[in-house]
Amino acid sequence: MKRHLYHAVCLLVFIAATFGFLTEVKSSGVNLSQYDKALHFLVFFCLTAMLQWSYKPRLWQAALIMAGYGVAIEFLQNYLTSYRRAELLDWVSDLVGVAVFYLCYFAVKKWRQRTA
Repeated sequence: MKRHLYHAVCLLVFIAATFGFLTEVKSSGVNLSQYDKALHFLVFFCLTAMLQWSYKPRLWQAALIMAGYGVAIEFLQNYLTSYRRAELLDWVSDLVGVAVFYLCYFAVKKWRQRTA
């Protein structure tokens, strides 16, 4: 039962992220376009964490899923929105977020093994 809850939460977070990537932020008074690459990095770092802790995929599976999701987001931004366009550097930022998550994940895992 608990695992199903993790899966549902992960799916909801991915849906929310997709909505966020495809929605134009208006009238907030804050221009987020200057932080676009950092936001891509942060969101993909967090999404990869959610994926890892809920589904526990192998590294190559997670990398493939997240790379594909990143391509899909860029494709959707380019063809479904009039205010966003696909950018290779957004996708690179996505992949860097995935890579940094796994560097942190394996570093913590190794540190826990040494201190146990």
